[in-house]
Amino acid sequence: MNLRVTIPAESRRMNVGKDVIRILGSPAYICVLQRKDRKSIVITPCTAEHPMSFKVPDRLLTDGQCRMMINGIQFIQALLEANGLVAGKDHQFKGRYDAEKNAVIISLEKMNKVPSRLKSVELDITSTWTYNTSKWT
Repeated sequence: MNLRVTIPAESRRMNVGKDVIRILGSPAYICVLQRKDRKSIVITPCTAEHPMSFKVPDRLLTDGQCRMMINGIQFIQALLEANGLVAGKDHQFKGRYDAEKNAVIISLEKMNKVPSRLKSVELDITSTWTYNTSKWT
């Protein structure tokens, strides 16, 4: 599974990967908790009443265009600063699943960053993709 969290260059939000939600059992709400030193975060299922709860979009796992985004400029910037990461760059981190706690633990330290392998991407726009309710064609 691809247990990743991404902080895009504009550093205003955190994107939570679909596999993170999937391995947690597709909860309706998740919590993002941080260590006091902000070196790691934990994503875990929770109730709507929890003060750090975020609603998981109902169609997240069924709609290829749907994304799980957590907005919070101050929260994101504090995480970046605490870990010596530069704002204005994309940051992607891999997590590990703790089955006993039903949580995904993500270290935000530089050594846990997923390396950027592509410097530039060329897209082939000659192919046409259409979506049929049963499959991609």
